[in-house]
Amino acid sequence: MGNDFLVESVHHNVRNLFVQNLSAQMSFVAEKMSLRNASASLVTFCGKATAYAFYFCPGIADVLVRLWALDVDKLRRVLSEYGIGKFDNLEQVSGSVAEAFPPPIQSLRFLGLAKMMRTLHQQPPLPFGATNIQWYGYWLERWLGRESDLFYVFVKHFHILALDYLSPEMTEKERICCPGMLLVHSQLLVNLDSIIHRAADSSHGGVANAGPSNFDDLLAEPDAVVSTLPLPPANAHRLMAENRLIMLIRDFLSERTSEHPAARHVFAVSFNKVLHACARRTSVFDHVACYTLCDFLEEAFLIFVRYEQVDASRGAIIDSKFWLEVCRQMLGSHNTMTEIRLYAFLYSIWSVVCSDKSRKAGFCLDLLLDQAVFGRTFNHWCPMVRSYYMRLLCWRIGRYDGDASDVDV
Repeated sequence: MGNDFLVESVHHNVRNLFVQNLSAQMSFVAEKMSLRNASASLVTFCGKATAYAFYFCPGIADVLVRLWALDVDKLRRVLSEYGIGKFDNLEQVSGSVAEAFPPPIQSLRFLGLAKMMRTLHQQPPLPFGATNIQWYGYWLERWLGRESDLFYVFVKHFHILALDYLSPEMTEKERICCPGMLLVHSQLLVNLDSIIHRAADSSHGGVANAGPSNFDDLLAEPDAVVSTLPLPPANAHRLMAENRLIMLIRDFLSERTSEHPAARHVFAVSFNKVLHACARRTSVFDHVACYTLCDFLEEAFLIFVRYEQVDASRGAIIDSKFWLEVCRQMLGSHNTMTEIRLYAFLYSIWSVVCSDKSRKAGFCLDLLLDQAVFGRTFNHWCPMVRSYYMRLLCWRIGRYDGDASDVDV
């Protein structure tokens, strides 16, 4: 009896010391992330410390998620990708999942959309021992994911910690019900929307506003049209490659994090669902958004396919049918710049398309070589559209490299 009491006392003291250190680190995070400049190593430490405080420090998670100021639309869009409706009651599923998580985060379990929004609208009590933290200080922009990698480092370690409490047999619907998961993915959707649906005066703003002024210009020789069509900045590809969301998936799905295979897989599947939610809200008549979406996918697909090849036992991550329909919708926009960008996008990622036989067959037979698409595009009134489409046919679809498969035959 005495030994059991001594062991429990030691465990209690260690837990208290751990929580106190996390509270002190949150004060450090708020202070250092409010500075004008912060080194990459400091941001990485602060993001990891925030993830641990989110899980183990009472009251921290309740305050941090409310700083995101999420609206019901973002939550509903994420839930719809998991097949969860507005009025679905998941209390039983959520209760069984949340029991395995630490008590400080269990209050963020998903019970229903209406209950979750009521919870987020309530003002939480300030965490004990953290009343001196400037919660609405200058570091808030970085916590929202706008000024540094703080939020994205947090997302990485959030998924790593979550997999310590999630069973490998859990379904996707059960995983989204775990405490905090829906809110983190909703904030990812907020940041992804801000990238894809950015204003026309961004780096691609000139693409949306400039261009040929009349039909005579568009019907001229292809070389003449090249000089009139606005081009993106020379470093546009580099900027998207260095986008923080692209850097997050590149870092998390690289071999450097191979010691967390389950967390990597859950993150890859979840991020693709967030990407689907963003694409569904993109209008085919918004050329800037379509252009930026192609830029983002051009970087992301290469990372996901590389991850699929390394971890082939878990199956495909990219939903080819969904993205095939997205491309079909873009071709139906009757916007020449959108069509040109789509053909350039497919030309660039053709190795990704060919990495899976069913994906290649779908894009070739059901889209690019479809009788209606071929007849309309091969004889398109715009010479630039015809040129891009013919180059895609000749140098990608019709090219023979000596390794033909049954799909090519």
